[in-house]
Amino acid sequence: MGKKYKTSLTRRQALSAVGVAGLAGFAGCTSGDSGSEIPKPSEEVRSREEGIEVWGTELNRHAREAGIDWQMFEGEGIELNFLMGLHKYSTTTEPMIPYFEDLTGISVNYEVVQEDNYWKRVREAMRNEEDFDGYMIGNWPAGEYHEPGWAVDLNKFIEDEELTDQDWLAMDDFMDQTIDFMTFPDENGGESFIGFPNGIEVYGCVGCDRETYDTLGLDDPETFADLEANAQAISESDEVDQEGMVSRASTATLSAANFGTMFRSHDARWIDRRLLLEEDDPDPSEVALLNSDNGVEALERFGSILYNYGPQDASRQDWYGNNATYNNGEVGMIYSTPQTSGFIDTDRIGETRWLPPLETEDGRERVGDTWVWSTGISSHVSEQQQKAAWLYLQWVNSRAANFLLSTHQWADDEPRAGHARFEWIWDQDMYTYPKVDGNMNYEEVFEEGMDLVPTSPPPIPADTPQNMEIMSQVANAMSRTVANGANNAEAELNAIEEGVGTAAKRIPDRYIARHAE
Repeated sequence: MGKKYKTSLTRRQALSAVGVAGLAGFAGCTSGDSGSEIPKPSEEVRSREEGIEVWGTELNRHAREAGIDWQMFEGEGIELNFLMGLHKYSTTTEPMIPYFEDLTGISVNYEVVQEDNYWKRVREAMRNEEDFDGYMIGNWPAGEYHEPGWAVDLNKFIEDEELTDQDWLAMDDFMDQTIDFMTFPDENGGESFIGFPNGIEVYGCVGCDRETYDTLGLDDPETFADLEANAQAISESDEVDQEGMVSRASTATLSAANFGTMFRSHDARWIDRRLLLEEDDPDPSEVALLNSDNGVEALERFGSILYNYGPQDASRQDWYGNNATYNNGEVGMIYSTPQTSGFIDTDRIGETRWLPPLETEDGRERVGDTWVWSTGISSHVSEQQQKAAWLYLQWVNSRAANFLLSTHQWADDEPRAGHARFEWIWDQDMYTYPKVDGNMNYEEVFEEGMDLVPTSPPPIPADTPQNMEIMSQVANAMSRTVANGANNAEAELNAIEEGVGTAAKRIPDRYIARHAE
């Protein structure tokens, strides 16, 4: 396992971290008032110290509007431990922790693990019932956590009037699809909602360097054929020193996310859900559908663009490499999620025009792939620990907190990693935030992309416990195809047919029946 980062932020450590300039903010958050001497959130990009001070105070002011007793566990010595991925959700919320501790008397610690290692680490921690009260949960592996009962159904807390003010919690802010992606069928016929959303993304959008496009006189692509033609024009031009396009293409499971949009938009399917329900022991090769003509066409196109017009070692581009390659100006386009904006510097993203998922040249239905980040609670800790963890989940995923996560509010923290409550965020006057010049179409692209994400079934088998196993095989086939020039696309998909079909056969019927095609 790679390097693991563990942090435990106490009030004293936080005070030391923000320095003398931050002391007034921490004092204000314990005073029980709104901290009137502390500036309010505004369009100003503040220093880190002042930004933390302003927003910690604001989260507590907002929390006091809820009709619940935040001090219900004060004096009981409760300490909460959360296992978190190294992500803007963790790095933005961690400095807020002392304010929650002052509000509630509950201590909170994060253990933060690099994303590439996080999936293995969280699976081990849940399976071994390690001392964690909660976890960051992504929708791709969420079914795997639900089937053995590792994650608690959050509905029991939402419906508890002592613990939750539903009007303040404002669950109606979330798209139905976002909640659906974190909801799974139980053995008793009910359903469990296992992760409270904090961030949503749509994959397979196109970020275009406006300067490159203007220099070469390129039109925005409308189809995948246009995308490939533009990538070729950029890569072969003498007027710009760039390759055409970058996308995640490493063997890491989530590298298949952007390819998932292209795959589904070519009217390709991963597995035959009806066959799984209708036959007791179907042939795995008949269950797997990903090596159909449409599936091969999609992978050939993806592989060809990146092999011929992508950066050096295109097949090894992981999440970090993907973002860095575009950020450094090495390519003229990035095939990714607009949320990438938060991990590319302001000047570069200010010269980027985002486009929603494209279509095939013969007009097949556009389909967007997605990701939902959420936070869940462990089933093996005590009821009291679960309730205390629910207080933290509400606070750290409140309207104010999700706005903070979605925007750039202090100098060295520039996330676009939230937007789980995106319609509320963009439609309210309570807060303002700095827009990035030149990237004003971000909201429209994001919203149009999310409208292209299906839920029944979802764009990948994320509603099943076997999704990560299936998509890991897809990511490997995809990466090998990019490495070898796309000529091997059919062979690579044929090679994983048996494995994908075998994994799909292990999906319990209740998961398949919920979203049968």
